[in-house]
Amino acid sequence: MFKKGLTVLSIALLTLATSNTAFAYTQESYSKQVRVEVHNASSTSLNLTGIYKLQNLTTNEMFYALPNTPITFSQVNGEVSIYQVGSAMYSVNGFALHALSGNEKMVVFTADVEGRKGATADYEVVKAYKPFQGAYVVNEFTNAKGELWYSIRDDQGVSSWIPSTNATVGSVVNQPLGKTPNGTQYRGSFNVVKSGANVQIANRLDLENYLKGVIPNESPALWHIEALKAQSVAARSYSLSKSGILSSTTKDQMYKGYTSEHKNTNAAVEATNGLVIKSGGKLVQAYFYSTSGGRTANIGEVWNSTQVPHFVSVDDSIEKSPYSNWSVSIPASNILKKFGFNPSTDQLLDVKLAKTGSNGEVSAVTAVTSAGEKTIEGNETVMRNVFLDANNASLKSNWFDISFTKPTGVTDIAVQGANGSSAVTSLNGMSVQTATGTETISSGPVGVQTNEGIVSTTATSSGIQSVTVNGKGYGHRIGMSQYGAKARAEAGWTYDRILKHYYQGVTIEKY
Repeated sequence: MFKKGLTVLSIALLTLATSNTAFAYTQESYSKQVRVEVHNASSTSLNLTGIYKLQNLTTNEMFYALPNTPITFSQVNGEVSIYQVGSAMYSVNGFALHALSGNEKMVVFTADVEGRKGATADYEVVKAYKPFQGAYVVNEFTNAKGELWYSIRDDQGVSSWIPSTNATVGSVVNQPLGKTPNGTQYRGSFNVVKSGANVQIANRLDLENYLKGVIPNESPALWHIEALKAQSVAARSYSLSKSGILSSTTKDQMYKGYTSEHKNTNAAVEATNGLVIKSGGKLVQAYFYSTSGGRTANIGEVWNSTQVPHFVSVDDSIEKSPYSNWSVSIPASNILKKFGFNPSTDQLLDVKLAKTGSNGEVSAVTAVTSAGEKTIEGNETVMRNVFLDANNASLKSNWFDISFTKPTGVTDIAVQGANGSSAVTSLNGMSVQTATGTETISSGPVGVQTNEGIVSTTATSSGIQSVTVNGKGYGHRIGMSQYGAKARAEAGWTYDRILKHYYQGVTIEKY
C-alpha cells in the first residue's frame, strides 16, 4: 500500500520536475576580464560562498563545486588534483571554477550515485551520476525506512530520485565569493593550474570589480574623493595596458579582493566607470607610486628607456608625505659585499655617485676600497638596491645623496698630465720612477711627496664604517604621485586636472 502511494507521489514529483528544464542561475561572464594571481603554493585551497560550476580544462567536462567546504588543490604526478568531501579528480591542464549567480537550491554528488524513478533502492535506475556532478533540487522525501531522498532535475532535464547519503545540498547565491588560504575573499571566478612545481590560483573577474579590490590598497579609502577617482582612472588604464596574468603585489597593483573593499573607493570606481588615460589616441600605461619628493622623474632617465612626452618631470612641491625626505644608515660591510669585496679583509675608502638625472637622480655608484674599486650602474631599480640597510631593505628611490667620514690619512690624489689632471684612487700595479730606477707599486700604503709634505694613499684607520643615505620620494617617481594627488585634491583640484598634471598632454576618455 505504501509503495503504491509512494509511486503516485514519485510520478507527480517527476512530472513537476520535467515541467521546466532550464536552470534559473546565471554563469558570470566578463566583457573586460582581468586575471590576477592570488595564491601560488605547492598545495592550496578555495572555500566558496555559493555553488560554482567546475570545469575540467583537459576534458572540458562540467561539474559543480560545493560551498562552505574547503576544496584543496595540489600536483600529483604532473596533474592538478582537486579534492572535496571525499572525492578527487585530476586534470593535466587544471580546473576552472565559474561563478554562478541566482537563488537556485542544488545538490552536488559526493560519490557515484544512481538516480531512480522513486525514493527507494527498489526503483528502476534512470541515470547514473559521478562525484562533482549536480542537479536542481525539486523536493525531498523521507521514505518508510527513514531514508532521506531528493527529487532532482539535471542539466539535461532528466528527473529522478537520489539518496541523500551520496549528495550534499547547497545554494547558488547572488554574491559568489572564493576565499584563499590567507583568509582573503575574492569576487568572480578562478582558474587553478600548474605553476612549476606549485599550483596557481588566478582570480578571473570584471575589470570594474577588480579595481574595487585595488584602489583601497593603493590609496587609503579615507582620502579625498577626487584623489581616489584619479587613482581609479590611473589603475584602470594600467590594467588595460597589461596582458596576461597580473600580480596582486606592487609588481603590478596591490589587490586584496572583496575583503578590502570600501564604500568610498567603490564610489570612486563607479563614478569613473570606463574612463582611461590616452595620449595621441593610445592607451597610457599609467604608472603611479607613493611619493615624488617634490618633483617627478623623466622616464628616460630613471629607467634608461626612450623618453615619452607624458612621462616628463613636473613640479610636485605641493606634495606632503612622510616619505618626502628620508635618511638611512648603510653598514660598510653591506656595500663591500654588494660590490664583490670581502668585508673581513677589505676596507671601504670612498663612495662616489654619478648623478645624471635632471633632478640629481643617481645612475652609477663607485666603491673605492683597499682592494681596488668597482662601479655599479643601471636604472632606478638597480640603484635602489646598491645600498642595503642592516635589514637588507633597499632604498625608497634613486634620488639621493650620501655622507660619511673618510678614514684618517686618506688623501685624494690627482696626476697632472698634458691634457689636465686625472683623479687616481689607487696606485697598485703602476710603475713609478725612483732614484734607483723604475719600480712597480704593490698593494699597501704608499707615501707621495707633495707641496704639503708626504701623504698616504691608503687609510691608517679601519676604513669607512657606515654611509648615510639622504633621499627624497618613495617609488620610481614616474607619473602620478599618490600623496601629490591627495594634496592637489585637498587644494580643490578635480581628478581630471590632477591626472593631466602628472601625465602631460593626455586626454581622459571612455575606453
